[in-house]
Amino acid sequence: MATMGTAQQCPRESVGFEMSIIAQVLPSQGEGFSIIEAFMRFSELGAEWVMYLLMILGAVMVGLFVQRYRFFQKRRIDVGTLGAQLIDALKNNDIDAAKRLVANGDSMEARVLSDALDDFHDGPAVVEQKITSALAAQKQEYDRYLNFFGTLGNNAPFIGLFGTVIGIIVAFQALGNNPKGGLEVVGPGIAEALVATAVGLMIAIPSVVIFNVFKGRVKSHVSNTVSLSGIVKAWAERRSGDA
Repeated sequence: MATMGTAQQCPRESVGFEMSIIAQVLPSQGEGFSIIEAFMRFSELGAEWVMYLLMILGAVMVGLFVQRYRFFQKRRIDVGTLGAQLIDALKNNDIDAAKRLVANGDSMEARVLSDALDDFHDGPAVVEQKITSALAAQKQEYDRYLNFFGTLGNNAPFIGLFGTVIGIIVAFQALGNNPKGGLEVVGPGIAEALVATAVGLMIAIPSVVIFNVFKGRVKSHVSNTVSLSGIVKAWAERRSGDA
């Protein structure tokens, strides 16, 4: 009987020994990488760096706004006057006079019309092709940096909200370290966290306004260019029909 008891005990001891080896090899539930703990350590940086990031983006926004504002202001023209003068020149078959009207212009309208008038004698098909290619090139130049304003306007609030979340995490960590504390412990941290959201909105709102205003200016220039170039194309077709 003693021999049988010893025989039954040996497998149990062997199984227990194997389980202890497995427990030493495999990490316990609390060990290893934890994304929550990693983010908690990351949140110790606080929300201040988020506000610095927003301020940098805001400075870039102001710089690009000034550049684009000057760009559009230098390219403002009196479309009505230019259209009337262009029609008078084409009625008199004075292509050179029509070219002089737009020779020194920097606006989209002047650039496209200049390209079209350079090949006016080659027929309406060539004129239409020159108008299409020149308009596409000018629109690309006018749309430059506008995507930055749109992207910043859409995402700046979320960047600020991210800073707010980090600030709230820090505030509750402070409350956990001082359980007897109350609003005087978490209040300043939450207030600082909400500033990040406010800064994000301060950046986003002007960005959206700038994007919409400049986008409207681009559409206006494109509409004017299509209207004026239609006049040139019509006279090119009439000249080709008369020939």
